[in-house]
Amino acid sequence: MSLLTIPLDSLTWDQMTTAIRTRIPADSNGKWTLHAPVDPGVTLIELYAWLLEQRVYWMDQTPDDLIYAVLSLLGEAPKAAQPAVTLLRLFDENGPAPSFRVISAGTAMRLGQGNPPIIFTTDTDVSLLPMDVDAAVGLHVNGTDRSNDLKQGRPVLLLEKGLDSVEADFIFSLTTKVAGGVAGKFGFLVELDDESGIPPEWSNLAVNVPAPATLLWSYRAGAAGTLTPFAADQIEDGTSGLRRSGIVRLPIPGDWQAESSSGASAETTYAVVLQVSNAKYSAAPQIRGLIPNIVSAHHRLLRTKTPKTETWQPLPGNVVALTNDPSNSGLKEFPPIEDTVKVNVQERSQKYEWTRVNSLFSSGPADRSFLVDRQRGEVSFGDGLTGRLPLPVGTQGVEVTYQAGGGAAGLVGENLEWEGIDASNSGTELKLRGVNVISGQEGTESESLADAQLRVRASLNERSRAVTPEDFENLAKTTPGAGFRRAKAAIGYHPDFPCTTVPGVVTVFVVPFAPRGEAGLFGQADDFVAAPEPDPGALTAAAKRMDAARLIGTQIYVLAPKYRPVWLVVQATTDSGISANLQANVRGHLQQFLDPLSGGDDGSGWPFGGPLRPTTLLREAQEILGDAGDVQSISIRLQGMQTPENCKDVALGPYELPVLARVEFQVQRMAARTGGLR
Repeated sequence: MSLLTIPLDSLTWDQMTTAIRTRIPADSNGKWTLHAPVDPGVTLIELYAWLLEQRVYWMDQTPDDLIYAVLSLLGEAPKAAQPAVTLLRLFDENGPAPSFRVISAGTAMRLGQGNPPIIFTTDTDVSLLPMDVDAAVGLHVNGTDRSNDLKQGRPVLLLEKGLDSVEADFIFSLTTKVAGGVAGKFGFLVELDDESGIPPEWSNLAVNVPAPATLLWSYRAGAAGTLTPFAADQIEDGTSGLRRSGIVRLPIPGDWQAESSSGASAETTYAVVLQVSNAKYSAAPQIRGLIPNIVSAHHRLLRTKTPKTETWQPLPGNVVALTNDPSNSGLKEFPPIEDTVKVNVQERSQKYEWTRVNSLFSSGPADRSFLVDRQRGEVSFGDGLTGRLPLPVGTQGVEVTYQAGGGAAGLVGENLEWEGIDASNSGTELKLRGVNVISGQEGTESESLADAQLRVRASLNERSRAVTPEDFENLAKTTPGAGFRRAKAAIGYHPDFPCTTVPGVVTVFVVPFAPRGEAGLFGQADDFVAAPEPDPGALTAAAKRMDAARLIGTQIYVLAPKYRPVWLVVQATTDSGISANLQANVRGHLQQFLDPLSGGDDGSGWPFGGPLRPTTLLREAQEILGDAGDVQSISIRLQGMQTPENCKDVALGPYELPVLARVEFQVQRMAARTGGLR
């Protein structure tokens, strides 16, 4: 049961003064006769009652320092501001024929002319391929040109049904030939049409899960155009094996052979070849877009400040004002991101790095601790009792490095114009332009102490240990990067001994995401997967997660669901027959109703082990058939059954799911209704 809160500040000033006045005659033996407010003694009583009321009020309040200490015991703290992220397509503006320019990590890109300006900095080095502004990356799949599909906004299915291998050529139309060694790596975005919920590479929530296929990246080298693989340690595949949207970064080979060229000034076409084999995708990847010269960037700018400290005294109150200090730059800037601030103080013996804390409550006189106030843009120190006093040597004995930016200001729209600047030289332009192909994402302000309390309080109810079946299922479905939609925990089920209960064994069956169409066209699309199977990498990730949360002695297995093929025979009577389109709609609706992801009465997937009821299937078929006919019966036959069943429920195994294999229609015409009463 929950405990009631005990109020400690229920005693008021009126109650205290009234109670004390009633004690005056007895305690003064009748000598204190004037009890009016003009009496100095009564004034003192009221003063002390006021002071006591303040103390009582403080007793019922929880100081911030105590809250910080409790959060620290739980391994938590208020979250610092987070910088927004976007993807920039960069364009070199150095002359009429730009070449392979290398853009260093940390290059500042400014949006507009605001004050302070919104500045994003690039996360990695990137070599720009010389391409026209409107040039796109082409795509050939198994020799078929699918570039026009991408231009028209139609996603390209990379693997056809029944295939586990494919060869895809990514075509780059350059304005300058590749000759000799070129420094750096180029990057291009592979945008997948994916609704599985797996975060893209640039998200803070992205994790790396083993690829569901074997990928080999190659290029054509030499005059003969020999297919040559890129060195494995030079490949940076942000798609995690085409599991999610991401940036692919590859070196620029000096012997890269052009696909075709016509004249010295014509465009020269180069190809990057991707060979996919042993594919075990739950659903074949679909490429929605390919964009060259891409780099990720965050709303942050690295700054270094060395304030003058010759006027500092060995007394409390010394602060470093970051946003008001114009050193090293003429640009005004956003406030600091708290967890990026580092302070180094040159003391008499050596230089020390101080530690950022959220509260000085637990800091002693010798602890080198400092506070960061993001709103005021200040770094402050202790008073010599709670936190050490800074005693820098020299006029610039304090050095502060940090990243300015973060917060909601970075949540900008997409397709905006950016320009490269030299942030250390009053914003001098670098003849570099960019366009962000996605909007700013994930930028957040600093978490308040009250919000941190609510978040931590809610996290105490989260299931982080695997004890009950619901715990195992929740951990499986929320495995980062796996894209699972459903899970079923089988306590005591061992895959090698399915006919007996094995103590201490838990097997979790998982169903991954796969695209689903609408009811009338359900199952007809090229990307439809009737029985989604999880890939080995996702199964391994889920098993590792539950292994870390299990009780000692528990043995865990994570498996694909068991699918049972189902054959249905629909017997119906009609006046004019059932058209092929109507039969397809009935078949699609029944397939959707039995679907492992969108089936069942509630649309959340057919329940594991749920029996197949002929009457329920008859109801669903009649709903689509409508006035075109009457469904007389539906016969059900599972794989392994000798005769179909149209009266009784057909049971599945406790951890099995149905998959509709075939629907057969047996249609009889109704007898003509003529004459009198029938």
